[in-house]
Amino acid sequence: MGYKVPGRSPSSKAPWEFFLGNAAHRLIAYMYKVKHPDREVYYNKETLFGILSNLDMGEPSRLLPNERNLRPDVTDVTALSVFEIKPWNEQGLREGRQEVQIYLAALNRAVEPEMSFSGGTNFQGETLIRFAQGQYIWRLEWQTSEAGVLQYKWTRSQQRFASEVAAYEDGQWVELTEQELRQFGGWVGQAVDGMVSRRERLATFSGAIGIVIDVAGTVATGFFSGALFSRMGSGDGAQQPPHPRKWEGHPVPR
Repeated sequence: MGYKVPGRSPSSKAPWEFFLGNAAHRLIAYMYKVKHPDREVYYNKETLFGILSNLDMGEPSRLLPNERNLRPDVTDVTALSVFEIKPWNEQGLREGRQEVQIYLAALNRAVEPEMSFSGGTNFQGETLIRFAQGQYIWRLEWQTSEAGVLQYKWTRSQQRFASEVAAYEDGQWVELTEQELRQFGGWVGQAVDGMVSRRERLATFSGAIGIVIDVAGTVATGFFSGALFSRMGSGDGAQQPPHPRKWEGHPVPR
């Protein structure tokens, strides 16, 4: 069933799950770019053929016909690595692993041996989103579950909070209900899409990094822990991701 969101085309048939899946992809890709500003990185709008052709990197003609239009979620040509972004469940892990293997086989057939690509590692983080004061705070968390596979999960604060900082300090997160996903998923998707599309700058305040997103007359604020942000991409002190079974819940498609 489709989901009505202000500004969305009435003829759109996209299911409500699409909005949160798209929001997660865009936020994670955006944060990868923020974390690695000096790297040359391509996201899932670029095909493997286009990436290799633009960089004069290897021989794009070595790609098989069914590989030319493949679009990895993150292709870091500086680090020679790729990531695929998937929901945090067993199916997401299996699909991510399979797709990364396909990307690597295609890329490494086309480039020279000394430029061999591998699955990306050690990228994790979280962001908190507030819709209005006194409401639940939503949390997007992502971690590298295995080389090349980034998995994410949406949860919300157990209690209602007026600020992201209070929710972050409380540290109690629960599964979102299907009703909540249906009611607010479109708003989150629209807010994230607008923020990333406008390429708003991250503002620094009180030791944290935040984003302010206008949503149809209200304000949603994304909050990034300075400590977590500083260690994204670093294995030092980073917690190991929980087993995907612990994160099973309402499925959110890629």
